[in-house]
Amino acid sequence: MSLSRRNFLKLSGATALAAGVSPEMAALWRAPTPHTAAQTTDPVLHLLNRISYGVRPEAYERAQQIGYEAYLDEQLNPESIDDSDTQTRLQWYPILNMDRRTGYGVSERYGRSYRALLDGTVIRATYSQRQLFERVVEFWTDHFNIAENGDYNVDLIILHRDVIRRHAFGNFRDLLLGVARSPAMLYYLDNYLNVAEHPNENYARELLELHTLGVDGGYTEDDVKEVARAFTGWTVHNGTDDGFIFDPDVHDTEQKMVLGHKIPGGRGIEDALHVLGLLAVHPSTARFIAYKLCVRFVSDDPPASLVDSTALQFIVNNGEIAPVLRHIFTSQDFLAAAGQKLRRPYEFFIGALRATDTQMPFWRMIELLQDLAQLPYGWHPPDGYPDVAGAWMNSSGLLARWNIAMTLTHEAASEPYTDLRAHLFERVGTPTTPTELVDAVARQVFGTPLSPEASQPFFDYLTDGLDKLALDEHMLATKTPTLFGLMLASPLFQWR
Repeated sequence: MSLSRRNFLKLSGATALAAGVSPEMAALWRAPTPHTAAQTTDPVLHLLNRISYGVRPEAYERAQQIGYEAYLDEQLNPESIDDSDTQTRLQWYPILNMDRRTGYGVSERYGRSYRALLDGTVIRATYSQRQLFERVVEFWTDHFNIAENGDYNVDLIILHRDVIRRHAFGNFRDLLLGVARSPAMLYYLDNYLNVAEHPNENYARELLELHTLGVDGGYTEDDVKEVARAFTGWTVHNGTDDGFIFDPDVHDTEQKMVLGHKIPGGRGIEDALHVLGLLAVHPSTARFIAYKLCVRFVSDDPPASLVDSTALQFIVNNGEIAPVLRHIFTSQDFLAAAGQKLRRPYEFFIGALRATDTQMPFWRMIELLQDLAQLPYGWHPPDGYPDVAGAWMNSSGLLARWNIAMTLTHEAASEPYTDLRAHLFERVGTPTTPTELVDAVARQVFGTPLSPEASQPFFDYLTDGLDKLALDEHMLATKTPTLFGLMLASPLFQWR
């Protein structure tokens, strides 16, 4: 059956069968389920699927050449990886490198800071060779979630640059302190209003529940109140270089008791520093961070034994993140978890861009990410975007993925008046047979050709189910973009 673009986009599951599409084609459009295709038994491919937003064929070839652990260690040392191309792409956003005073002084600050914040995030994720680093930066950005706000987006840029990115592979205590001092966080969770006379508990509660111990981490309501008292006087002042200031005049100097530890009276900023030190090394913090990292990189319900061993690595390495990550990615539980993580919408979008190199204006990118319901810095509660498949497995979300897969491929390559530009034909080279074309597209989408069994539905689409041995120009021109879109929309790509 030959499909028009309009009818192709309407097809899903039962409606595809009713329209006369082959069962193989219809299967591609059913709601995806965890997939363990033959190619996911390759440990190198599995590693790249998890530590990158989308496997590029050259990355797969290099990882195969130098080996699993050597490639992992290279990614865990991002400074050793040349990323000059990404920096060149970011040069259009000088506000990303400005100090606080300069950033707040630029003209049209709201629009410039918003665009730099979001486009800078997408550019790095799409083009950076330091893919694991960018994935971990995204993890910490979710962990210390702050929704963008025109009033403090400059501070959010600085937090992302000077704290999240600086300490993503470093020490958790440094990360925790940097976030606590950030004007973006002080504004977001109202600690800039926290004074002895009227303590504000918003930041204290999220510090315990979301940033360190976890909701079941053993703290009490009294601990929340005492932590809030410890952080009185931590506020924002535009006269300082980084916008942070401790105001001793509004600090509660009385004795406090946090998690069974006495915080002596008569002190100042030391109270909150004492609290951060306690939290950074607490066993509940180690377990909470370990659990979240395992959920992000292993499975929605990671084995308890892996969480326990990862928490132990966090403790014995004094909160250093890189050894914890290495432990996860070299564990047998990780190797056994292929196909168990659904790409979140943002990860799907970035993966599609890496596969197609589709270019678009900023407003269109925002529109597409809004359709996917995962715009960076767009989650307003402090807990960050959900990290499990159940939060994203709904009909509207899946339909948005399918439509956007076709927008970035079929529309970008076929519509003469679209504002999108894809580079699909340049990426597939000069295949001469349908099999070669399917393999060439698969390399761009998955990093390597699919198994014969996994390739068959795509081959059937390309050849209309006929036994065609040659690839004619009409087939190449009309079906290559949709073939890209089908692969991006398939469960093979949605699950990794």
